[in-house]
Amino acid sequence: MDGNNDAGRSIPAISKKWKIAGVVIAALSCMVVGCLLMLGFYSLFPGTMPAFLKEKVGTSDTQVIRSMERTKEVALLRLGITGIISQENKSHFFNMEIPGTERARFIQYTFDAKLGFEGKDVSIKETGKNTFDVEIPEFKFIGYDHPEYRMIVEQNGALSFGTQQIDSLDMINNILTEKTKQEYVDSNRDLLEEQAKSFYASIVMGVNPEAKLNFTFQTPKGS
Repeated sequence: MDGNNDAGRSIPAISKKWKIAGVVIAALSCMVVGCLLMLGFYSLFPGTMPAFLKEKVGTSDTQVIRSMERTKEVALLRLGITGIISQENKSHFFNMEIPGTERARFIQYTFDAKLGFEGKDVSIKETGKNTFDVEIPEFKFIGYDHPEYRMIVEQNGALSFGTQQIDSLDMINNILTEKTKQEYVDSNRDLLEEQAKSFYASIVMGVNPEAKLNFTFQTPKGS
């Protein structure tokens, strides 16, 4: 009789445990379903996602430093440059040119040249009441944007197999020599000076409308 009573008491206990397990499983299922529904909703409407759930994106230190470096240079002029560079190779026997051995290549190029100066080297000194001396450093070729190169003509003679090949990369590298860069600056010096005056006059007079500026411009040594 006691054994039957123990068995009777154990049945409700087991049933109670199963009910608790069922509640836990149901709660977990609801949580999973809720998370899936929430993810689906935020995928369709990302603008409603709370800030703490959004992915956080940061910039690298290298990018910031490069940006700061570029601000030291003041670009006053942008020149649209277009030209054609050519190269021709021929074979010779002693000092005599061998007919039919010529190689020739013509490349058309375009780019935007930037001219200006180093902003960190500008000197502004007050020499009197509302009077300032502004010294501008040497103008220079700062850089270029939007380069495009296109081979427009290539010629190879019937006997050119023994003639040295023409390297397009070498041709492109010879477009912007130090001499060429300086020629861009020298041919636009008057306009660069006017742009520099206007640039700093707008800055200083924005603070002191009665200011008078006296400009001096450094020139390359030997010029």
